[in-house]
Amino acid sequence: MEYSLTDIISILIKRLVMIAICTFLGFLVLYIINSYFTKPIYTASVQMYVNPNDTSTSADINELNYAQKVITTYICFLKTKTFYQQVVEECKLNYTADQIRAITTIVPISNTEIFQISVTSYDPNDSYYLVDAMQKVAPKLIRSIKDTAEISVVDPVTLPQGPSGPNVKLNTIIGGMLGFFLSVLAAFGWELLDGNVKSREDLIRRYQKPVLGAIPNYNIYRNRRFKFLNMIPALRKRFLVSSRIRGIDEDKKFEVNEAYIELRTNLRFTVFKNDCKKLIISSPVPEDGKSTTSANIANTIAQTGAKVLLLDCDLRKGRVHNFFNLRGKPGMSDILSDMISENNAIQKTGNENLQVIAMGSIPPNPTELLGSTQMEELMKRLEKNYDYIIIDSPPVNVVSDVLTMINLVDGIVVVVREGVTSYTDISNALNKYKLAEANILGFVINGITLNQGKKYKSHYNYYKNLN
Repeated sequence: MEYSLTDIISILIKRLVMIAICTFLGFLVLYIINSYFTKPIYTASVQMYVNPNDTSTSADINELNYAQKVITTYICFLKTKTFYQQVVEECKLNYTADQIRAITTIVPISNTEIFQISVTSYDPNDSYYLVDAMQKVAPKLIRSIKDTAEISVVDPVTLPQGPSGPNVKLNTIIGGMLGFFLSVLAAFGWELLDGNVKSREDLIRRYQKPVLGAIPNYNIYRNRRFKFLNMIPALRKRFLVSSRIRGIDEDKKFEVNEAYIELRTNLRFTVFKNDCKKLIISSPVPEDGKSTTSANIANTIAQTGAKVLLLDCDLRKGRVHNFFNLRGKPGMSDILSDMISENNAIQKTGNENLQVIAMGSIPPNPTELLGSTQMEELMKRLEKNYDYIIIDSPPVNVVSDVLTMINLVDGIVVVVREGVTSYTDISNALNKYKLAEANILGFVINGITLNQGKKYKSHYNYYKNLN
């Protein structure tokens, strides 16, 4: 999958909290480990000069290069068991030859005739005495092999005055960087493995359908005035659903209000272009927010002066009436069962241009009722009295009720939720709509992140071009 710069920035912003936490934890963990759990180490060193004292032709040609080759040979002498065994005998410390070899480093100093012997241990005295023994043993061992060699000490060993490690500051920075890079990799891995809706741009790319609206993620409980409702279950549900309508104006939720105004504008453009008067609001799966969207679409269109009727055709779990504090029955099921006329089921709302027919009594045969001739005749009667009819329907991937009404409406708006609705669910839903020859007007995406909501206006013209 290819990512544009905008996609990369969007992913990083979306996972910014995770990245920040992982980076901080990287700093913290490495700092604690290096400061409190890692034992300090001490390094002692000696630098020794090599004079090959060789008058051979090769030395005359390039004395420095020759001396450096000799240093390499001498270092090989000093990495033998013989050398380390002599060091053990010289220093009289409780170390074996293999242990000393493991903590010793012998390297040439670049482009010089000098090499350095270093010992790193947990005790500064041990490091000092081991290197002191080495600077005594090394010249003797080398001369025993090559009697013309001259080895002299350039920088004698001294007792370490402080630990050479761990480097707390450097390791802490490395820990933070490691946490940052791992969290960024995790963010992109999460994005690749996540099969849920990521953004409206993703929806457009995948399905070539316009996004008519992008509704920000808001929660009325974030307002401190309403936190006490969490402790009163009987009030919590009723207040929440009714506030989703009233809270837009009363609580001045500017972002949400603007999002629905944009949705209304885009929807009216689409409706006008496609000559749509009767709309179904559906979703692939439950909890996508289709009922909330239905109520708000009906409410915002009615605010323009158009006469709107909102029908709750989710005859199993309809809850449109809750948004307006209306009674749940009688309603659609009762009308379709010839138990009551539509005039007795229509309820008024706080908006004089918006009326509602609730779901009614739960019937044993909702699919048959919605696909009946009574439903068809009801729609013909209702459309004469209203400018728009908005129908809230059940999720199409759960029940097939919505498919029985396709031929009664002019178009369908599909509601999805960012980070919740999967692309598999959307594809399945679109396939069902396609088989039913539905006119899909576009998507409404709920629960978008704040930064996506701010970018929405800049994409409006693009959405119009896709219609």
